[in-house]
Amino acid sequence: MSINYDYDLIIIGAGCAGLSLAHRLTGEDYKVCILELSNNINSKNKLWSFWDTYETPYKEIIKKKWVNLIIKDKNKTSEINCERYSYNSIDSHDFNNYIFKVIKKNKNIDLILSSEVLNIRKEEKSISVATNKNKYICRHVFDSRPENITVSMWQQFFGCYIKTEQEIFDDQKATFMEFSKLRNKFHFMYILPFSPSEALIESTYFSSKKENKMLDEEIIKKYMQNNFPNSEFKIMKSEHGSIPMDTKIKAGSQKYITKIGSYSGATRASTGYTFINIQKQVDHIIQLLPRILMGKSTPKNNFHSYLLRKMDQVFLDIVDNDPDFMKGALIKLFSSKNHDAQIRFLSDIPNIFDLIKVIILLPKIKFLKYSLGFMRKND
Repeated sequence: MSINYDYDLIIIGAGCAGLSLAHRLTGEDYKVCILELSNNINSKNKLWSFWDTYETPYKEIIKKKWVNLIIKDKNKTSEINCERYSYNSIDSHDFNNYIFKVIKKNKNIDLILSSEVLNIRKEEKSISVATNKNKYICRHVFDSRPENITVSMWQQFFGCYIKTEQEIFDDQKATFMEFSKLRNKFHFMYILPFSPSEALIESTYFSSKKENKMLDEEIIKKYMQNNFPNSEFKIMKSEHGSIPMDTKIKAGSQKYITKIGSYSGATRASTGYTFINIQKQVDHIIQLLPRILMGKSTPKNNFHSYLLRKMDQVFLDIVDNDPDFMKGALIKLFSSKNHDAQIRFLSDIPNIFDLIKVIILLPKIKFLKYSLGFMRKND
């Protein structure tokens, strides 16, 4: 087994978190190595969506912006005004390729594919990272790998990219949530129209259990047939996955290993949104990096504030115990005109007035009972 001594920092995983951190480190006085398990990080396609509430370096690769979002069930439709904070999407392939180009122009970062990390060990004056190929020595490790942990709820989804012969989509409005008629299930369709003839249509569950029904191409075809009965369409590609939604996921960082990404708690438990939080996380790490390398500081253990985590836990409990009630509560919440406050709340930047506005619009008695632990399954 060969040994490389040249690295200051090792990043494990070339996903959103690993590449975002590597991007911030290009051109810096650190020698960086990215170790990626896959031999092709573009083998899977993902779409990351977020409200424009935080400055990032990725404005030029935004695939599409919307200033209106729709939330509806069988009885009511509401429109969310996003003029101040547009709702944006970035394709993971565009993101990866953009960062690859930046990395190639800089000599301080190496990307090594097909590298399985076997163990990380603290040596006397360094950190050793053993892989299936080599042993690397560095000063600090940033680890974005998923962990086998207990998660209270998952966002499970299956989506298809649709191409139609006719122009049938209103590409000025995206459908944030279109709740299905399934009883006792928090299930909805999520539709992002990129043009009048192209859209991502996604079937999504928030569930503590493994869901199988309606997570396949058939539900997408059925949706198209019911909503656009005279259109001809093709499924160009699909995406699927599960996002951990749990308020108890913590960074658990040590002096020589810093966790980053979803499994450090960056994902917002009540929504599954992660992209902007990762950008905040890596910017914070860059600010702290000199102190991190000296062993004098570690990023905070809980990414989200106590109050947001408490509110998210109540949300997850109600979704798990009474999903139909929560659908109605969300329809009511977004039927108000306080959309900027709601977006800031969902984007982790609420002020005290935003929180008050959100709390006023929620069913206070039931939320209070859950927050105090008075409600249980089937209550």
